[in-house]
Amino acid sequence: MNPPYSPGVLSVLPLFFVGWSDSVLSPSEIQLIHDKLNSLDFLTEEDKAYLIKYTDPKNPPSKEVFKSWVNIFKQASSELNQEEKKSLTKIGLTIAQSSISHKSETLFASPETQSAIKELENALGVEGVGSLQLLLNAVDETEKEKSFPSFNAASLGDFLDGDQKVILDRVRQLLRDPFFKYEYIADKEVYRTKTLQQLKALAEQGLGAYAFPKEYGGKDDTRGSIAVFEGLAYNDNSLTIKYGVQLGLFGGAVHALGTKKHHELYVEDLAYAKLLGCFAMTETNHGSNVKGLQTTAIYNPSTKTITVNTPTENDSKEYIGNALHSEMAAVFAQLYVGEDCHGVHCILVPVRDKEGNLLSGVRIEDNGYKMGLNGVDNGKIWFSKVEVPADNLLNRYGDINDQGEYESSIPNPNKRFFTMLGALVAGRVSVGLASVSCAKTALTIAIRYALKRKQFNGKSASEEVLIMDYPTHQRRLIPLLARTYAYHFALNGLADRYAEAKEENVRKIETDAAGLKAMASWHCIRTIQECREACGGKGYLAENRFTNLKGDSDIFATFEGDNTVLLQLVAKGALTEFKQSFHNDGAMAVLRFLGERVSNTIAEYNPLTTRNTSLDHLTDREFHREAFRYRYRKLLLSLSSRMNNYLKMKLSPFDAFSKCQEHMLELAKAYTDRYVLYEFRTSIEKCEDESLKRILNKVCDLYALSVIEEEKGWFLENDFMEGSKTKAIRRVVSKLCQELRPDLNGLIDAFGIPEEVIAAPIAMK
Repeated sequence: MNPPYSPGVLSVLPLFFVGWSDSVLSPSEIQLIHDKLNSLDFLTEEDKAYLIKYTDPKNPPSKEVFKSWVNIFKQASSELNQEEKKSLTKIGLTIAQSSISHKSETLFASPETQSAIKELENALGVEGVGSLQLLLNAVDETEKEKSFPSFNAASLGDFLDGDQKVILDRVRQLLRDPFFKYEYIADKEVYRTKTLQQLKALAEQGLGAYAFPKEYGGKDDTRGSIAVFEGLAYNDNSLTIKYGVQLGLFGGAVHALGTKKHHELYVEDLAYAKLLGCFAMTETNHGSNVKGLQTTAIYNPSTKTITVNTPTENDSKEYIGNALHSEMAAVFAQLYVGEDCHGVHCILVPVRDKEGNLLSGVRIEDNGYKMGLNGVDNGKIWFSKVEVPADNLLNRYGDINDQGEYESSIPNPNKRFFTMLGALVAGRVSVGLASVSCAKTALTIAIRYALKRKQFNGKSASEEVLIMDYPTHQRRLIPLLARTYAYHFALNGLADRYAEAKEENVRKIETDAAGLKAMASWHCIRTIQECREACGGKGYLAENRFTNLKGDSDIFATFEGDNTVLLQLVAKGALTEFKQSFHNDGAMAVLRFLGERVSNTIAEYNPLTTRNTSLDHLTDREFHREAFRYRYRKLLLSLSSRMNNYLKMKLSPFDAFSKCQEHMLELAKAYTDRYVLYEFRTSIEKCEDESLKRILNKVCDLYALSVIEEEKGWFLENDFMEGSKTKAIRRVVSKLCQELRPDLNGLIDAFGIPEEVIAAPIAMK
């Protein structure tokens, strides 16, 4: 039987129910609530004492109290019309009035009382549609099911796959074959042999030929090649990376940097893995500084050959994938013709004969065991005056003519250098997508487990609760799921742009690829770790996939460009508004640009909505867009101003950039976050299925608000919002997690990861 409640308590009971259902009250909020309660004249001292008792974090309402509250709402629900159900304040006042015989004469009918309760609602931070729905769901379980949009997981999967569905389905079908089943193999030689066999099997299926021209056995489908890489990344990433090295890096270098004579000789063989190759760019002493490579390629006019040489022991090509299986290396070296160095060029250098024996002048050593990817044969390579025909120079952008003179269609060496490095863009897009695939796999395992695993006592000593029903568990995984969806759409959109790119758009794509690769790979690493922890001891067992997912993906933050270095590239691109002058003239062009465009005073933008905590506002896409835009714009302007001031102080361009590196990283992150949000929203607009649009909009809201919540320190420091607003955002993030909880199975099933690939016992259906 329900305890008797006074009209005063009944008027605010819905607010307290929702407040305790979805959030934890902070000390400052508790004090604010106390102040509001004491100002409500219609509450008796007994009313206030009862309500204040339930603002103590150490004394939450018991399940019996909660049940009594829900029973009151159930009894009142049938008597409320649709208008009265539109706000928590209305519900409370209507329930209070219904308990009094002389309703027309009560205090609860006055506008002043309604306004006072509305202020309390704001203080509790529970206003809005989400809080209202939470209450109505508690009242009627059947209504709870109706409140979540139903959607077909297969239809969502088709939407995620987009134009690449046929290719992705083909990859999925191949990965179901036991031949590709992931298994832990301790002996790296055995593991490498198996990975090589799998690569050759993929090539025989034609999966290596997508990016290459049809006249060489290819399919003229660069986008399809990226999709194959994305699909392989659900499984054993040793195969994914070996595929990427053979077809994307080595094959990409021959195709993109070579000309017809190279294509005719090599493309078909490498596409079908009859010619194995490696991509020898990185050096021990120079890492990401490709311009500073020390390997030399000296043209010999008398013999029309090129001599490739490693000057010192520490100038070896380092961490070269496929090094121990390759017959040929695409070697990046400083090209000398006569007395002049023409910068970094790529030369094809044979390293083994058909029997696998090293050729004269070539030394290769195994890098040994790694944290992961031990099915990939990484090694170091040295060249001791290895002579190759001059025709082995990949000469699309720089050549040596019959007179022994260097010539290029791109006279500016800086522009030529960056044009040649465009071959790396596909790799960065691909690694970003592989990062998303690994995150999807980890989330599928962790969420499935959380939807089966029960823990601790629930409503009774004999009943346990699914761990996914705990708000803390939802908070751990669901925002990461939303971010994974966001990166999926952003990277697939970028892959489409890359495949269709015209020369004038390449610089912008390079910048976007650098930012997305960095942010997506960091997200992947973070997601896998959180998923592993969320599965407890089960997650630590190798059979449940986190061991290989974690070990194999950790390197994503490093290869295809160190993430921190890539973000500096993004910041430089933003500072110059992607103007060609930066790529041609380096740092001085940036500083000249800043000197022309930036005044000493930054115009401050002061939003009018710093205190708006309503749910409608916080889930409004215009608010999200403005918040992301403001962060990016403010960081861009403040960084520009700082660098301009350093220039006026006569600092060198290098010193000016060095002093601002941390600032540059923050700008790059803001740039990329803004880009991701835009791409997510744009993708949703293309969806014609309303049920899919509804769920994707909710996921997108969670992505946007979780980013804002993560960056709340910056937003508070820069006066874009006040503490009350960041607290409200925290609560809305929790609400969105609760609202998405029933749709989790559909959201992960839409990834379409085959059961044979998921493999983890804790995640099997």
